[in-house]
Amino acid sequence: MKTTLALFITLAVLGSAARAEVAPVSVRAPDAKAWMGQRVPFYVELRATGSYAGVANFDLPQLPGTIIMKIGNPVVSSQEIEGQSWFVQTHEFALFSQKSGRLDMPAFAVRFSSHDGFTGPVKDQQVEAPGWSVEIERPPVSEKIGFLITTEMLDVKETWDPQPGPAQVGAIFKRSIVQRAPELSGMALAPAPTTAPDGIRVYSGNAETKDRIDRGSLSGERRDTLTYLLTKPGTFTLPALAYLWWNPKTQTLQSQTLPAVTFDVAPAPIAPTSKSAAARGRLWPWLLALTLVAGIGAWQWRRFVGWGRQAWKKHNPPDRVAARKLLRACRRNDAAGAEVAWSAWQNTQGTAFQPDPKLRSAILELQRCLFGPPPAVSWQGDALARAFSESLTSPKAFRPHKRSFDLPLLNPQA
Repeated sequence: MKTTLALFITLAVLGSAARAEVAPVSVRAPDAKAWMGQRVPFYVELRATGSYAGVANFDLPQLPGTIIMKIGNPVVSSQEIEGQSWFVQTHEFALFSQKSGRLDMPAFAVRFSSHDGFTGPVKDQQVEAPGWSVEIERPPVSEKIGFLITTEMLDVKETWDPQPGPAQVGAIFKRSIVQRAPELSGMALAPAPTTAPDGIRVYSGNAETKDRIDRGSLSGERRDTLTYLLTKPGTFTLPALAYLWWNPKTQTLQSQTLPAVTFDVAPAPIAPTSKSAAARGRLWPWLLALTLVAGIGAWQWRRFVGWGRQAWKKHNPPDRVAARKLLRACRRNDAAGAEVAWSAWQNTQGTAFQPDPKLRSAILELQRCLFGPPPAVSWQGDALARAFSESLTSPKAFRPHKRSFDLPLLNPQA
C-alpha cells in the first residue's frame, strides 16, 4: 500500500510538472530559406488556460534593411495538452528583407492578458517569444539591382495631370505612379525614381501605401506622386522608368517599363512695359496711400515690431516650431535634421513624456540609420512623419511642459 501510494504521488507530481512546462508562447516559422524581398511568414502562438482579454502587444525588433509587420487578426483555437485544455491565439506576421545571408530574428517581448477560466479574474502576462533564423538568398543576375522585389506579378500604372506636351518655363506637371503586387506589403515596394535632366526640377511627395487582406491573401499597393517644374527653355526628356522584380515561381527576372516623356519648353512670355495714361491716372491714389502707410510705419516702427514679435511668439511656440521642422526634415528625408528637430521638440515636453510604440519604433529606426551600421537604403522619413502626426492628433497627446519657478520674479509685471 505504501509503495502504491508513493507511486501515485510521484505520477501526480510528474504530471503537474509536465503541464507546467507548456510554454505560454511559441514561434512557428515554416520557411527556412527565402528570396531577397520575398514575404517570409511566421506565426506567434499564445497559450492560456482561460479566455483572452484585451489585445496582445509585441515588441518587434528593428533589423537593418528589414520590414516586419503584423498580418490580419488573430485566430483563436483550443488544444489538448497533457490532459489539459488550452486556449491558443495565433498571430501571423510577415518579414521582408533586403539583406542576403543568414537573418537571425532575436527573441522579443510579448504581453497579453487572459481570464482564469471563462469568467475568472484577468491575469496579465509578459513572456518572451523565442528567436529563429532564415536564410535570405539573392537571386542570380540581380547583383546590380539595389532594391529588389520578389513577387509573381507586379502591375505598374501612371497618370499625368496635365498630360505632357508643349509648355512654357514655370509650368508644373504632376505624375502619379501606382504599383500593385500580390503577397507583398505596400511598404515593401520600391520607391519611384526621381531622375531628371538639368532644366526640370523634381519634387517627390510622401508615398501612400495600402495593404489588403482577402481570405488570408495579402496584396499591397504603393502610390508615388512626383511633381516636375520646368525651369529652362529647350527640349528635355525624362528617361524611361524600368521596374524590375524577381518571379520566384519561374525564377526569372521580369520588368515593366514606363515610357520616356519629352517636353518642348518655350520661354516665359515677357510682360508689357508700356502703360497707358489712363492706367497711370488710376495708379496715383494707390501711390499716395502707400506713401501714407510707409510714413506711419516709419514713425511707429518700434511698436509694430514689438506687436509682430508678440504675435509670432503667441502663434509659434517652441514646440510647434520644432514639430514643423521635424515634419519638414521627414519630407526631405533628412535624417540628421530630423534628429535635431526631434530633440528640440522632446525638450519642450514634460519629464513624464513617453512616445507611443509606433513613434518609438520610428525614432529607433532614425537613430539606427544615424548611429548604427550603414543601412542598405537611405532613410525615408514618411514613417516617422506619419507616426509623429498621429501622436500629435491622438487624444492622449502630450502638451508642452510649462516650467515652474521656486523663487518669485524680481520684477513681476502688473
